Amino acid sequence: MILIIGGSGFLGYFLHEKLIELGKKVHSTFNQNFINRDDFEHLDLMDESSVKEIINNKKPEIVIYAAGLTNVDLCEEDNVLARELNVEGIRNVIDATREYDSKIIYISTSAIFSGKKEEYYEDDKPDPISFYGKTKLEGEVIVMNSGLKNMIIRTDQPYGWKKEWHHTNSVLRVIENLKQGKDFREILDWYNTPTYVKDIILAIIELINKEQKGIFHVVGTDYNNRLNFSKKVSDVFGLKQNKIKEINSKDLKLPAKRGNVKLVSKKIAGFDIIMSSFSKGLEKMKMEVNYNEKY
Repeated sequence: MILIIGGSGFLGYFLHEKLIELGKKVHSTFNQNFINRDDFEHLDLMDESSVKEIINNKKPEIVIYAAGLTNVDLCEEDNVLARELNVEGIRNVIDATREYDSKIIYISTSAIFSGKKEEYYEDDKPDPISFYGKTKLEGEVIVMNSGLKNMIIRTDQPYGWKKEWHHTNSVLRVIENLKQGKDFREILDWYNTPTYVKDIILAIIELINKEQKGIFHVVGTDYNNRLNFSKKVSDVFGLKQNKIKEINSKDLKLPAKRGNVKLVSKKIAGFDIIMSSFSKGLEKMKMEVNYNEKY
């Protein structure tokens, strides 16, 4: 049994669906986004008794923690909420799973690094500069010190088609705005490594199948600024590039600091895992669905 905590989220939901497709026994939890299915149930991560109840009922061999607060600015403004979802939630899950010696897989982020180095590998020392990054790092440490078998997956800017209840992502934001003929302000000085969500899912499944432990960086192959990525989206989807307007991040006056972090997927190179370039990921998206039906 694989239990996905946060199975209604963008990554968690499509991971759940792929595991089901592969014939795995999977159960997932949701919080605010109700899913009326037998293989999903509501869970409040702050309710320790409810966490223990679901663990006791399912007795999972593997628990994938895909829950958390990913809104970087909200984390900066609401430290209590950020700690609840990114730190206390995983602590409650680990406390409940000790009896069953479950393996913990924790989905983490590039934000545990500052961006002061040119590249970051799995064994580099974290130095987060945002409260979001600090809480995700604390979650990582709790997992690594749990005494349970564990794996930490760090990724960056997952993108792809979403369900109606999911928050949008960096690629869909460009498509949504340009499709409507709106001017779209994009940031010149933010750099990321966008990662096709289905690549992340296949990588996680391969690492599970190979019974891997430890830290893995799972990201796409291209590192560039948001402006250039948005222009690539407009090219692939045939949208008007002249609607993309260049801005600087300081003009937004956002609460949280962002580092330009380039994760390198060094360790997964030894496995049967292929991470898409940004162009290839966009082409895969375009082939998946007639986007004119969606936008």
